[in-house]
Amino acid sequence: MAKDKISAREIALETIYGVHKGDGYANLLLPNALGKSNLPKRDKAFVTELVYGTLRHEGTLDWIIARYSSRDLGKIPLQALDILRLGCYQIFYTRVAPHAICNESTELAKKLFHKGIASFTNGLLRNIIRKKDNLPWPDYKEDPVSYISLKYSHPKWLVEMWIEDFGLEETKQLCKANNRRPHVSIRANNLKTSRDNLYKTLSNEGIRVDKSKIVPEGIVIAETGEISALPQFKEGLFFVQDESSMTVSHVLNPREGETILDLCAAPGGKATHIAELMNNKGKIIAVDVHSNRLNLIKDNADRLGIEILETIQDDGTKLKSKITEPIDRILIDAPCSGLGVLARRPDARWRKSLDQIEELSILQSDLLKTAASLVKAGGVIVYSVCTITHQEGIEVIEGFLQSNPEFVLDDAVKYLSKTMQNGEPYKWVQLLPHKHGTDGLFIARMVRSK
Repeated sequence: MAKDKISAREIALETIYGVHKGDGYANLLLPNALGKSNLPKRDKAFVTELVYGTLRHEGTLDWIIARYSSRDLGKIPLQALDILRLGCYQIFYTRVAPHAICNESTELAKKLFHKGIASFTNGLLRNIIRKKDNLPWPDYKEDPVSYISLKYSHPKWLVEMWIEDFGLEETKQLCKANNRRPHVSIRANNLKTSRDNLYKTLSNEGIRVDKSKIVPEGIVIAETGEISALPQFKEGLFFVQDESSMTVSHVLNPREGETILDLCAAPGGKATHIAELMNNKGKIIAVDVHSNRLNLIKDNADRLGIEILETIQDDGTKLKSKITEPIDRILIDAPCSGLGVLARRPDARWRKSLDQIEELSILQSDLLKTAASLVKAGGVIVYSVCTITHQEGIEVIEGFLQSNPEFVLDDAVKYLSKTMQNGEPYKWVQLLPHKHGTDGLFIARMVRSK
């Protein structure tokens, strides 16, 4: 089929099916698919809504489809099920006319399957449209877990865990926030410009921007096209980074002339931020196990004009023999479940499990053990994870402190802006999407006393 003949819904289906069939990631597949298309801007926005919306609400959509389908979901061909999910999403979450949804979905089924699948698709979606206002949603008071899971489309195990950690109402608000469209923020590179100058430049070019209230170099962008296409990006005047991630480098609080170790550095967002805070004076050792990801760090450093960054390809848990100099501060932005960035990665919520969290907590503890053996007396370790689980956050830190009494938990909150010092009675930081308007992130800061 010619490129210019592919419809918005076909591209959406192709992307969703790619996520399910090949275990791909929407944030990688979708830009590639849109880049190959000739769709106008408005249609590209429609495709984006369909893809992210369908994947985000997949659990709820499957529940609805299963209630009215004459076939078990496991017996429906995967791509045909994705057509149904796509149609069902439009029925419940968009203003697309019902007859258009049925017609377009049936046409997709006709192109890809035999007549029987097309008729099944048409009949099922029409039945759902007729009964959409009478769905038997769980009662919030009697079964809050099922209610939140279906109304806000999160796995039950995740809802149960968050209720235990944060309480019922907090969990409800958190799940709601995960379904909102996240904003984009950038970090002004103080080696080449100031936030004020960058803000004025972007504003003058008609880009809707606001200054971050959370970090001094942050700028929130309302709407723009491909950010990497902006001349200011190519000139190295900014780095695309969420406000929550920017707070980590401030908690580390690096100083000019110090030697900093970043144990899990790729793609270099925090390492380059640290270099900027150090005014490009000192030394940063960036470690990652993958050589191609180290190349991303180098590319970003070159674009930003950073000269103090060195890279080492190695496993951060097996690094001791390669570090022979005193380390002033260590950052561990550890691999984690990523449950703090579900708004940006809507398909991720269906890929996670408790078993994965348990495995990751072991790796996180091993990284801390390595850091403890490398940082000098009086030095600092900052641990961060972009997730919202106690098991990967404070429980990892408590276990580390029990095994390493020479380390003391410092007050991480005092390194943040006054707007973030909201009276929480803890020394660690737990950013939450519904409270702070950022990605979810945990940060702890520890000082070696001897």
